[in-house]
Amino acid sequence: MKLTKPNERGRDQLFAWIAVIYTIFMFIAAGLKYVVLMTVLFAPGTILYFWARREQNARLFNPIELGIFAVTLIGAAIGLYGLVTGLITP
Repeated sequence: MKLTKPNERGRDQLFAWIAVIYTIFMFIAAGLKYVVLMTVLFAPGTILYFWARREQNARLFNPIELGIFAVTLIGAAIGLYGLVTGLITP
């Protein structure tokens, strides 16, 4: 793993903020329907995350990750309900 040099940290942080702003824009541009459907796809992916963390004997979630996971599960439940009832069509 390559560690960032102190003089490169500012550049890396700038790239990270550009990525965050772009991601927020993409969420807004996609619309709520597709964001909810995306959570339906992300929720099963956490099974692989659980598996990998368990194999490494690593801590599963920190508090921030737990919050993100909870929001993702709520979104997935809403998305699945919408798909099953026909309120959301892919």
